[in-house]
Amino acid sequence: MRKFLNPLLDLVYPKKCPGCNLPSLGICESCKSYWQIPPVTIVLKQSKVSVLSVAQYRNEVRSVLLAYKENGERESGKVLTEALIRARLEIVRDSICTLVPIPSNPKSIRRRGRDFMMDLCTQVSIQSGDNVLSLFAVNRNVKDQSKLDEKQRSQNLVGAFDCNSKNLNLALRSPVILVDDLLTTGATLREAVRALGQRGVVPIGAITAAHTGLSRHK
Repeated sequence: MRKFLNPLLDLVYPKKCPGCNLPSLGICESCKSYWQIPPVTIVLKQSKVSVLSVAQYRNEVRSVLLAYKENGERESGKVLTEALIRARLEIVRDSICTLVPIPSNPKSIRRRGRDFMMDLCTQVSIQSGDNVLSLFAVNRNVKDQSKLDEKQRSQNLVGAFDCNSKNLNLALRSPVILVDDLLTTGATLREAVRALGQRGVVPIGAITAAHTGLSRHK
C-alpha cells in the first residue's frame, strides 16, 4: 500500500532539500557540496587539542544539521556521517580509536527521543571500525548555548561535565577522539577536555561535522 501512496503524497507534499528548502528528491548537489570539502584544522584556544572540521557554517549547513538533530532526517544524517568520517581519517588512519560523543542536555534527549550524537558516532564507527564510548554526563542545568556569546558559553559550561568512572578503564585502551556536530567558540570541547584530563585521559583530537568562521581563529 505504501508503495502506491508515496507517489501521491509526493504530489500533495513535494519533497524539498533539507538544506535550501528547494524542491528536490533529497539533499541537492549544491547543498551536498558544502559537506564535501577537505577538513580544516582548528586549534582550540586555551587547549592543545586540535579539531578537524568540514563544513563552513551557513544557512544551508545549519538547516541540514537541524534536520538530523531535531527530526532524524535520514539523508542529512548520512551527509553528517560522511563529513565526520572524512575528519576522522585526517587524525589517524591505521589505528582503532575510541569515539566519545559530546553529551546533549538530558532535557533535549528526552524531547527528541534519542541521543543524536551517540547515533552519529555509531554510524561513523560502523565504517571506521572504531569503538564508541559514552563517557560524559551533564551534572547540572546549562543554558541553551545558541543564545550565548563566547564569554557566556565558557561560563555556562565550566564544570558542567562529569566522566563516567565505569567506562574510564575502557577509554584508556585506545586513543580517544571527541566528537561533536558543530564547533563555534570551542567552549563545549574545552570543557570535555578538562573533564577527561581530571581523570587522566588526554584525547588525541576532536572532530566536528561543521564549524563557524569564527572557529578558524580559536
